[in-house]
Amino acid sequence: MDGAIYAASIDGIEYIKFTGTVRYSHCSGLESHINQLFADKQCTQVVVDLEQAEVLDSTALGLLAKVAIEMKKYCETRPVIFMVEGELHRIINRVCFDQVFDVVFDRKPLRSDDLEALNTAPSDEESVLKRVIGAHRSLAELSESNESLYRDITGALG
Repeated sequence: MDGAIYAASIDGIEYIKFTGTVRYSHCSGLESHINQLFADKQCTQVVVDLEQAEVLDSTALGLLAKVAIEMKKYCETRPVIFMVEGELHRIINRVCFDQVFDVVFDRKPLRSDDLEALNTAPSDEESVLKRVIGAHRSLAELSESNESLYRDITGALG
């Protein structure tokens, strides 16, 4: 299933929902949304809903890592990930998200009518490359094992 990313602010909580297979081509709106969330340093809680996500590529994962990094800088709270058991959960643990997010299983999903689709407008090649490099650098910042895992790709790309 083709992927999509949605967002909403409900009762002071920022929600980001991923569905289907989310790749770098879906991430331009997500990057803008994340930058906007933390521009005023007022964001106090972020919830990421991965219950309907099938695959997140490393750029999408890197942008989620950026959420955790920014949350730690500005409000010392950990963002929350809602998800189901499976391969995506194993990937989340492999990239050390369990160390920077609170991972929650079996909760009531968000209603689709509360969410707004984030822009996936095509980007020029330079913007895409910057987004991919930045996302991978965010992943590398999470742990020493991630740093060694993503060192080659960030070095090759940037």
